[in-house]
Amino acid sequence: MSPFVRLSVLLLAPTLALAAPPTAPPSVAPEPGVEWENTVEMQMAGFSMPAQTTKSCVPKKGMTGPPGAGKDDSCKATNVKNDGKRMSWSMVCEKEKMTGEGEITQTADGYDGKMTMTTKDGEMVMKMRGKKLGTPCDAATIKRQMVAIQAETAASIAENCRSSAKEMQVWAFTGTGTSAPVMCKDPADVAILCDKAATRDGIWSFLRQPDSTRSDLGVLCKKDFSVMKAQSCAVAGKEEKGCKTDADQKLLSFIGDACPAQTQVIAQRECAGRTYTELQGTCWYTFCTHYAANLLAKDKPPAAKKPKAEDSPEDAAKKAVKSLLPF
Repeated sequence: MSPFVRLSVLLLAPTLALAAPPTAPPSVAPEPGVEWENTVEMQMAGFSMPAQTTKSCVPKKGMTGPPGAGKDDSCKATNVKNDGKRMSWSMVCEKEKMTGEGEITQTADGYDGKMTMTTKDGEMVMKMRGKKLGTPCDAATIKRQMVAIQAETAASIAENCRSSAKEMQVWAFTGTGTSAPVMCKDPADVAILCDKAATRDGIWSFLRQPDSTRSDLGVLCKKDFSVMKAQSCAVAGKEEKGCKTDADQKLLSFIGDACPAQTQVIAQRECAGRTYTELQGTCWYTFCTHYAANLLAKDKPPAAKKPKAEDSPEDAAKKAVKSLLPF
């Protein structure tokens, strides 16, 4: 959305109070108000946007802040001054990199004002005027809508964070690898993530993630990943009873991937001295062949260095002469 359109929406935002009902039970007490008609005209770089006229519900006591103030977190009114019938303020919109000044003069039945904003594309001028229509209304309706929106946003964030905890998405709690602010901070969600990270499924998952993720996990859970892995492997080693069932095979797969000490014990017991042919058709085939493949990968000799070509007689003579020199 362009700054031109966005500011017009901001200034006309009070019309929501009349255009739509609240989406949640009221948590803000009703406030007596009066219906007003508001008109905004915008000009920028010689272009004029057609005047927009809407209705809003203004408290009976009149406006105490600039039109549209508080309706958008990225645009904030500062330095608000009320001097009798005249109100002035400064405006900063961080998202659009806009700044400006505004003022309105109020009467018993209306107001006139102007706001000038400076953008990267030039200067934008908004002329505002309003008149009281007199129809009674509830000026707190828009406040209830804002409360409902904030509650829905908070609920959505909470749901996403709980899901991130269950899926062990550490970045959602540390911000690593993202430019967005950390949204997940609930200790209960952190506890869920850390509890699951210490399980076999958690260890298995983090073995396939970058080392930086494990470091972040350690900071978040205040426990080193290698310690959690060692503890999980110790328990797995005690629970290992063979390879007959699917559960046995899953446990052996975890041990083979994550637990070198326990793997070696089992391999000495079940794999040592047995040939490839002997293992075929047994439940130990997968575990033992996987163990053997890992041993071969570790024991693979380094690539032989390319033999150095012998020096030519001329080069040999030069080296011999050079070795006799004192420098």
